[in-house]
Amino acid sequence: MRLYYTGASPDNLRKARQHAPSHVHGAGWTPDKMTPHDVPFFVDNGAFTDSFEWESWFDALEKAKVEMPRLPDFIVWPDVHGDAEATFELCDRLFNVELNREGRALLARRRDFDRFIALHPGLPLDEQFDRALSLGADGVFVGGPSRWQRSRGAEIVRRAKDVGCRGVKETSRLRVHLGNPGSAEGLVWAYRVGFDSVDTTSIFQNQSWGWLEALEAATDETHTPTPDTAQAELGAWST
Repeated sequence: MRLYYTGASPDNLRKARQHAPSHVHGAGWTPDKMTPHDVPFFVDNGAFTDSFEWESWFDALEKAKVEMPRLPDFIVWPDVHGDAEATFELCDRLFNVELNREGRALLARRRDFDRFIALHPGLPLDEQFDRALSLGADGVFVGGPSRWQRSRGAEIVRRAKDVGCRGVKETSRLRVHLGNPGSAEGLVWAYRVGFDSVDTTSIFQNQSWGWLEALEAATDETHTPTPDTAQAELGAWST
């Protein structure tokens, strides 16, 4: 599994690899902070409050493309926390209505990155997956409250593995990312359910290395490491 850390530093990433060497460790950047460490990373949209700044996000995507040592594993499209309907309405509007300075749809011009759309409570999963595919998503970011994540997580992972992504080939599938597992137990749960990646602020912020030790113990127990257990490099996620 791939773990992304908010505020990642080279020193903390080294410690993370020591505690969970079977997994890949990288950074989660936002429009507010993006440091050019040569590690796997994704770009979140920064929509944590009502005051989302579009220009900052687009500037961050441009920086990710031209200034970072490698391209991001994926970017997260703008979303409305806890509201699936509002999230899809927002993305649909950005594809089909809102135009940039060149007169093109804002999100349609970002096809140079793998793009994840956030899933939230409020709509049936069938509808959310259909709409994600219609928008051309490469993966899904499982947001929403922890209780909803736990109740729907296994089903979301199963559906993502079953569905073809943009009809590229029969073996294609949507990748699945979990936003904030919340605890060591939540991290182990995400691994066992089959999430491709997670992000967290707590491990580095609180030096909660026990979370990673629990994850490594679960990996040793199951002997079913994910494809990302090649610690050093990106493998199939390279672009």
